[in-house]
Amino acid sequence: MVSEFLKLRLRGGDSECSGRVEVWHEGAWGTVCDDSWSLAEAEVVCQQLGCGSGLEAPGKAAFGPGNGSIWLDEVQCRGREPSLWACATAPWGQSDCKHEEDAGVRCSGFVHLDGGCGPCSGRVEVNSGGEWISVSDGNFTLPTAQVICAELGCGKAASSLGNLPFREDSERVWAEEFQCEGQEPGLWFCPRAPCPGGSCPHRGALQVVCSRYTEVRLMKNGSSQCEGQVEMKNSGGWRTLCASHWNMANANVVCRQLGCGVAISTPKGAYFVEGGDEIWRDRFHCSGSESFLWNCPVTALGVPACAHGNTASVVCSGNQTQLLPQCKDSWSDPEDSAASEGHTAKYSRQLRLVDGGSHCTGRVEILQQGSWGSICDDSWDLNDAHVVCRQLGCGIALGATISAHFGEGSGPIWLDDLNCTGEEAYVWQCPSQGWGQHNCSHKEDVGVICSEFLALRLVSHDQECAGWLEVFYNNTWGSVCHSPMEPMTLSVICRQLGCGDTGTLDFLIPSREGSRPRWVDGIRCRETDTSLWQCPSDPWKHQSCSPKEEAHITCTESPKLRLVDGGSRCAGRVEILHQHSWGTVCGDSWDLKDAHVVCRQLGCGVAFNALLYAQFGNGSGPIWLTELACTGEEAYLWNCTARGWGKNNCGHSKDAGVICSGFVHLVGGHGSCSGRVEVNSGGEWIPVSDGNFTLPTAQVICAELGCGKAASVLGKLPFREDSEQIWAEEFQCEGQEPGLWFCPRVPCPAGSCPHKGAVQVVCSGYTDVRLMKNGSSQCEGQVEMKTSGGWRTLCASHWNMANANVVCRQLGCGVAISTPKGEYFVEGGDEIWRDRFHCSGSESFLWNCPVTALGVPACAHGNTASVVCSGSQTQMLPQCNDSWSDPAGAAASEGQIANCSGEQLRLVDGGSHCAGRVEILQQGSWGSICDDSWDLSDAHVVCRQLGCGVALEATISAHFGEGSGPIWLDELNCTGEEAYVWQCPSQSWGQHNCSHKKDAGVICSGLPQLRLVDGGSRCAGRVEIIHQHSWGTVCGDSWDLNDAHVVCRQLGCGVAFNALLYSQFGEASGPIWLTKLACTGKEDYLWNCPALGLGKNNCGHYYDAGVICSGMVSAGEHSFAVNWAVGLPSPPHREHTLWKEEMRSGETDFTAQGLSPSCGIAL
Repeated sequence: MVSEFLKLRLRGGDSECSGRVEVWHEGAWGTVCDDSWSLAEAEVVCQQLGCGSGLEAPGKAAFGPGNGSIWLDEVQCRGREPSLWACATAPWGQSDCKHEEDAGVRCSGFVHLDGGCGPCSGRVEVNSGGEWISVSDGNFTLPTAQVICAELGCGKAASSLGNLPFREDSERVWAEEFQCEGQEPGLWFCPRAPCPGGSCPHRGALQVVCSRYTEVRLMKNGSSQCEGQVEMKNSGGWRTLCASHWNMANANVVCRQLGCGVAISTPKGAYFVEGGDEIWRDRFHCSGSESFLWNCPVTALGVPACAHGNTASVVCSGNQTQLLPQCKDSWSDPEDSAASEGHTAKYSRQLRLVDGGSHCTGRVEILQQGSWGSICDDSWDLNDAHVVCRQLGCGIALGATISAHFGEGSGPIWLDDLNCTGEEAYVWQCPSQGWGQHNCSHKEDVGVICSEFLALRLVSHDQECAGWLEVFYNNTWGSVCHSPMEPMTLSVICRQLGCGDTGTLDFLIPSREGSRPRWVDGIRCRETDTSLWQCPSDPWKHQSCSPKEEAHITCTESPKLRLVDGGSRCAGRVEILHQHSWGTVCGDSWDLKDAHVVCRQLGCGVAFNALLYAQFGNGSGPIWLTELACTGEEAYLWNCTARGWGKNNCGHSKDAGVICSGFVHLVGGHGSCSGRVEVNSGGEWIPVSDGNFTLPTAQVICAELGCGKAASVLGKLPFREDSEQIWAEEFQCEGQEPGLWFCPRVPCPAGSCPHKGAVQVVCSGYTDVRLMKNGSSQCEGQVEMKTSGGWRTLCASHWNMANANVVCRQLGCGVAISTPKGEYFVEGGDEIWRDRFHCSGSESFLWNCPVTALGVPACAHGNTASVVCSGSQTQMLPQCNDSWSDPAGAAASEGQIANCSGEQLRLVDGGSHCAGRVEILQQGSWGSICDDSWDLSDAHVVCRQLGCGVALEATISAHFGEGSGPIWLDELNCTGEEAYVWQCPSQSWGQHNCSHKKDAGVICSGLPQLRLVDGGSRCAGRVEIIHQHSWGTVCGDSWDLNDAHVVCRQLGCGVAFNALLYSQFGEASGPIWLTKLACTGKEDYLWNCPALGLGKNNCGHYYDAGVICSGMVSAGEHSFAVNWAVGLPSPPHREHTLWKEEMRSGETDFTAQGLSPSCGIAL
């Protein structure tokens, strides 16, 4: 099958990135059956179409049944294939499905605009592996912005603005430059150039603002010409524009945009055709220099309906005049000062008003010779100001300000002693001293106030964000009428005033005294409107409504809630943001019902404890609420009955606090950062299924738990035996949400999500990688990893080409050329990290590779890991031959790439990645190795390739169970020195005479295992590690709570309550494997901690270390129990408080709290 003859598309969805999957094959479009259809297949489809990551993989013709052939069935992808047909499938056209089983996908999209007013404006971000990454302003072009706006269904790009701050939580900037031509179907399909060293030169983030207008034309006699009626296209079709306020500046923009020269005239209604839709009222305020009509400011507020037939028209000069004539550099000759409508005197210069709060008021500035400059106020009067207002489409001048009324400008002072008649079309046609000739300073900068200047305010005696709504129009403040004033309109008004995001109409306020204009009524703002001026309304009238209908509104920045100083977002002192100030809640009457509301509102599960006496420290600022009486069912804390905002007689010594369960956790894995996903509902932990579970959702979970990035997501796992419920919603996170609770959710049909089992997430503490050379990030240099502790260098010990290839691929730097040791070392850094990565070479991110640190010695001075990548010119790894039977091909130097892009290796069903049945990924399918001639030499190659040490045993006869799929290799004859198992001589791929009863396996020296013994439960006891087939202990030298925390987390036993040094759980026998551990407490595994080395110690077993963990936490209605279960009686029940200072220091004094360090505790 040749991929050039295959095409892919989505149909029936609500965008180009969602719908039924269809494939073009043998000259016809056909569908894909949903058998075996999962998120891995959706990921391939989305990536292939340039639609970001897969969010959902719906089956059962969710986007409607297709027709024609069903081309593919039983598709089984890994998620990284370049195309859908590169995945393992049934033969083309062979299917037992009907179109009621057509597969679909919903993708994240590759690009979005974030942080603006709606989806059509904001910072540009692109999706990579479920994470939204900011695009910088380095070499960003208008054609690229046009492609983005079109892809998002937002019309045309109106503007792009750089030099903006990145999001506070942005850790990465997109490392490619987009080089769109403007006609591409989406940003994904634009050419890209990787930035040197993985870092694009830039000044900041980039913002794009799109316009709903998508096209303009001039229509005469039913065809598009260079003269005719002006028509604009948006999502509603073609609309004519009203001639009211249509002027030559607008007309010149249209002529230039259409390639029709310059505007000759603007006859009103000359080309009107009966029978069209209602004429649009939108008014454009162009300066005349814009490239597109939609780059001009637009207003609609107060614009009356257009008179019948009064449509805007333009006569352009035609193609023969493409360039505007240049002006003279001086306008001192009054004979040159007049310009008829048939000429255009507005050329490369531009005019604007700044620092007045509107495009129709402010300091006057002119762009001349590439620089913006001001005008001096000598002789400045209303005649001069009239010209400015008319030129900008802002009506007539109401005021001509002097003495830098709108602030002092900078740059040149271009004009002085202007003497306009008031009839000139452009201000630079007026007589003056000549360009740059003046005797002024910027203290004399001029300004104007035009009649079209609009301003907004709330009038109140004592409140900033509540009062009578007034608009400044025609040089007079007047009120606004409240009909219909819907929530969208109120939201636009409040945002424009900087008073929050919601507003309410106050109908009970008595009418105001006095007389004033009531300027406008019938305002109806739309989602795309970013200011009140863009909202359609009834026409301006001096008296639009009665005095009783004047709008009095209250804007609110919706109160916000947080927990602080508790060590996580789900524990701490309760604080509320109200009236722009953070304040606390008084502990009077504070109980678990109040705390439940806090936990639910924050997406933190249920409350475990309600604390009354500033246990998380005294707050500051107002005490907003007291004597709350929540039922526990309220959606927001401020919905509970209370004394009233700010009414209390409390001090901060009674600040209320909460400890919540959290909304999500990972259980059954090695510690709190890996395991099955479960969410909390009313105190019960409910498992989440793998149905449409996405990588962005996993990223949110890992970030929320403080566990770094998601390293892997695995489905089809068994649920807990006691699981009676499965979570009945699908999470649709984008990846940037602050927690899983805040992600969009979709209820599953009939309360049951289609799935194949439970879902497991494994997080990594590593968050970024870079190569540093001479102080900057490059495609070669010293390897540095980022964690919560900052950037750390890695040791060159055990650093190899497989690891290096992962780094180069991750950074977009091609493939690894070499791994010189210490060549880029810089003195003065932190201690070199000892963590050893065991990559296969095919991973997408370095943190997807297994890591070990147990027994790793300190790194020699300067022996840092480094990589030299090929750079962006080589993105693909070379393919392997289909046979490695030629022993001459078995050697690979370090300067070459010996790991092939197609093959991968793993061990399965052995309980760890260093023991199990040997399986190879080849041609898209995992298969096994036959045990004919299988011995320790072969097994040594496998163990070394996986970074699992040496082989302890080469198992045969399906010791780890029978595999499925192909048997890829037989009669292996390795020397034991090969770098990759497929380099060993064999019968070649797929050639064998075996069954799966002869599947080969290995047991490597690899990773140890951990347990607690003789403590009465799995969460308390003497610490033991199995290594080299022997269980041994840990010496108590330097043993502390940080070490113990790692043990408890790794075993899924909560946190450590005690670290015991002197064999309190009895003396063991056998080896003492570890001593002098120096854990930080954040490691996922005990063997990730620095130590003296395996078996190196001078301890005796009387010094065996032990641990008491908190155990599994279960929520009750009014308390929760921490089960120590160490075989000793529990103390009497007592109220329990978690003290912040003690938890931070890790030195909880159990005796002082009346608790036995080796007994149970009921909280």
